[in-house]
Amino acid sequence: MPLLPHTHPVLDSLRTMRSGLEIPSFAPYIDALLAYFARLAPSLPPFAQKAAPLMIVLFCDALMAFVFALPIYALSLFESSHTDMPYWLGSILGALSLYAYLRVPKSRRFGFGFFVGLWWFWWVGLSFRFFELSALAPLIAVCVALVYGVVFWVLLFCECLPVRLVGLLIMHFITPFGFDWLVPQALLAYSHFGVDSLHFCLLILALYFLIISTHAHKSCVPKSKNAIANLFLSLVCAFGALDFHTFSPSNPPSFTQHIAIAKTQVPQSLKWNAQNMREIIAQNFALIKDAIAQKKSLIILPETAFPFALIDSGAASVYEALRQYSLEITIIAGALHTHGEESYNSAFVFSNGESRRIDKVILAPFGEYIPLPRFIKEPFGFIAQMEFSAGAEFGDIDALGERFRVAICYEATSSALYADYPEFVIAMSNNAWFYPSIEPSLQKMLLKYYARLHQSTILHSANMSESAIITP
Repeated sequence: MPLLPHTHPVLDSLRTMRSGLEIPSFAPYIDALLAYFARLAPSLPPFAQKAAPLMIVLFCDALMAFVFALPIYALSLFESSHTDMPYWLGSILGALSLYAYLRVPKSRRFGFGFFVGLWWFWWVGLSFRFFELSALAPLIAVCVALVYGVVFWVLLFCECLPVRLVGLLIMHFITPFGFDWLVPQALLAYSHFGVDSLHFCLLILALYFLIISTHAHKSCVPKSKNAIANLFLSLVCAFGALDFHTFSPSNPPSFTQHIAIAKTQVPQSLKWNAQNMREIIAQNFALIKDAIAQKKSLIILPETAFPFALIDSGAASVYEALRQYSLEITIIAGALHTHGEESYNSAFVFSNGESRRIDKVILAPFGEYIPLPRFIKEPFGFIAQMEFSAGAEFGDIDALGERFRVAICYEATSSALYADYPEFVIAMSNNAWFYPSIEPSLQKMLLKYYARLHQSTILHSANMSESAIITP
């Protein structure tokens, strides 16, 4: 079939449509900044004259990417002061984040994606510190950033609205290394805007109309009437993007007052040290006794609260003590389980003198398995020591007259866990692997996103970060 001529009416129509939907980018501002420094260049040393343009462009890439990640860092700041980020602030920051994404120049898409990878995931390799491989942490961060540079180089190839919107909607399904924590909709988790696709699209349209109402489009400055009309459309779409349920407090179900959600502060450097096991065990039993004294019916301890194989001859006394305490209170605690050469990250449920084990199904990349082909991993024996085996299926338990889905850390932030819309989720985490970092805040943002999206109440017990009840 012959190619369409360059001036074919269909092509002309498509070009006109694309031109009409193009979003004014930040390119003129970057060019103006470069021009300003070009005028200063003669007064700079020769090396600075050559390096300045590159440094300016990289600074702009990093700044745009940081604005895109801003809601995560704001939530982290509030978390550090043990307060909740107000929804009005989350709404502003979430909208600003998406605004920055829409206006990224296509010429800067790789650099923007690289710094998005850094700002969001610089902490991913921190777990290697505890395997005497600290030198790999920055290398992993750079590798992850490079991968996201390629992802955004593809997604941001055009500055028109449909491409930018589709890119945001499909970003969640692009999972390098099996890692699915880059979820743009989650940036709105602590905001008054809805997090489902419809509300999200309305917000993007609101930002689009705001941009074209206040900026020159191509070489033509919008007439005042068009600007006012676009601003009106922006307000209408923004109003439609609101989730009015967020304007009234969302209180936890009444039965949660009978549940103790433990928070522990055990650094990872001490957690696997045999000399500290006795103290860790004593702290866990102290939390259980305290919950019994408070007349609680159920206590949730964090992931690997008992950092050893609980069903083991050397841990028989601990296992038996938990079984005895379960005659007074239901206990859900994280521990390890071994079967032959396989190791599992598990949740143990003790109730009425009996026990049940739920193995983690979705393992965390770089934390519980290394997402590389087997032929690459085989020559490095230490990798096998780091990896866990995955369980067969998610586990549910019945307690306090309700059914709870049990999730261990990373899998609580996976869409697969919420496929059948569980009403209540018990999540347990050990965030000491990545302490100190923004990982707990990003995790909490994702938990809130899934809680709102699937109308699930999440009871989250954590080590080295805040425990909480996360409501829809």
